[in-house]
Amino acid sequence: MSAEGPRSVRSSAWRFVIAGGLNTLVTGIALSLLARVIDPRLAYTIVFVLGIGLAVAMAGGFVFGVPMTPHLAARYIAMYLAVYLVGLAAVTVAVSAGMPREWSGAVVLITAPLTFVGGRLVMAGSLRPAPVIERTP
Repeated sequence: MSAEGPRSVRSSAWRFVIAGGLNTLVTGIALSLLARVIDPRLAYTIVFVLGIGLAVAMAGGFVFGVPMTPHLAARYIAMYLAVYLVGLAAVTVAVSAGMPREWSGAVVLITAPLTFVGGRLVMAGSLRPAPVIERTP
């Protein structure tokens, strides 16, 4: 997906809702189903890794409007791994507190906002508009 130029927060937020929402919906349902048959922490790990690929593919060009360079992709994946740890901790605490395993997909209520804010911060250097050069006649 080609980048047309840095997007505003509003535009990238709406695009994140579309791309991230679809990714979140699919992975949330997959997590809830998988958690019924295996440990929710393992299910969360498997589903999260699968979701990273689509997230990286969509984040640069479609969501934020910047080219996803190898350096940005590595930083984006690192951010996702940090969000993964937060989500894993949330699932662990929730299951330990007696939450039904099928509700594990609700962790997206924590991780989705974190990935948008984290992605915006990772892309921040690429989101700055190019300097305007004024020419005199």
